[in-house]
Amino acid sequence: MLSEEQLFHFKTFGFLVMREVFTSHELHTLNTEFEARLESAYTHMPFDGTKRHWAPMLGVDTPFYSGLLEDPRFSEPAEQFYGEDVFGIICDANRYVGDTRWHPDTISHHQYGVKFAFYLEPVGAETGALRVLPGSHHQPYHDELRQAREEERLELAQMPAYVCESEPGDVVAFDLRLWHASLGGADDRRMCTLVYYNYPKNPDEETVTREQALSNASTFERFGLPPQPKYPATWIANSTNHPKRAKWIETMKELEFIR
Repeated sequence: MLSEEQLFHFKTFGFLVMREVFTSHELHTLNTEFEARLESAYTHMPFDGTKRHWAPMLGVDTPFYSGLLEDPRFSEPAEQFYGEDVFGIICDANRYVGDTRWHPDTISHHQYGVKFAFYLEPVGAETGALRVLPGSHHQPYHDELRQAREEERLELAQMPAYVCESEPGDVVAFDLRLWHASLGGADDRRMCTLVYYNYPKNPDEETVTREQALSNASTFERFGLPPQPKYPATWIANSTNHPKRAKWIETMKELEFIR
């Protein structure tokens, strides 16, 4: 559970750097499952450093990753941030290529949650570490930045950002509405994420959350993968009868993330 100081930092600035969350043994497992999963997902298009690769990590071939959403190191802080009805939405893995422009991870300020991101290599200011604009999850700052991007006034290297330097084992938690980017990374930046969504509390939030579900459904196509269920039948079956996952699955069916 996070301290009051950590919660204040997250709610005020929109992010929190969590040090040494994973053990060395867990890092070995994370690396092993990452490499096997990304290789098998892209047998048709092996990684050559020119296009980002992405894959969900909820299947039987990634048993450690597939259980991370329920891990109290992540699920409990997510509930502290947004309430006990927050729901886990995805665990994924990425091979990033080049810089990443300024953006939030949601289509609307009314649709939000938290992303826990961790890199499998050390990253710093000049090597692709996550950059955030503190407080940009708040209005009107959030929408002012959206307007600035539309007017092409968000220069990647010129924004007054906080650089979340990290070592393997560290995790950065940030509000999905927070504007973030990366600069100067290698053409194989291995980063994994866990995402939890806020359960909508009013009609506006429900509308955009359902819209987000439709947008999420096209993720495989966007990354050059053949059509397939985003949530494996084995994950939905919840053979361990984990109560949090059972609750999330009902919510995801209700909001049409699972159809």
